[in-house]
Amino acid sequence: SNLPFSRWGEVFGDTTIAAAMIDRIVHHAEIITTKGTSYRIRHTSIETLPSVTETGPAN
Repeated sequence: SNLPFSRWGEVFGDTTIAAAMIDRIVHHAEIITTKGTSYRIRHTSIETLPSVTETGPAN
């Protein structure tokens, strides 16, 4: 997900469930936070990307 872990409770509707899922996903994992332009969208024009607001993606 591109959402921070702190917002997963909003997505799943239950912070306890979200915390349990995060715990299982990151157990023994290395979390790498990257900054900068996405390599995945390097050939995509900025005009074709959906807009995103503070409250979430646009419909």
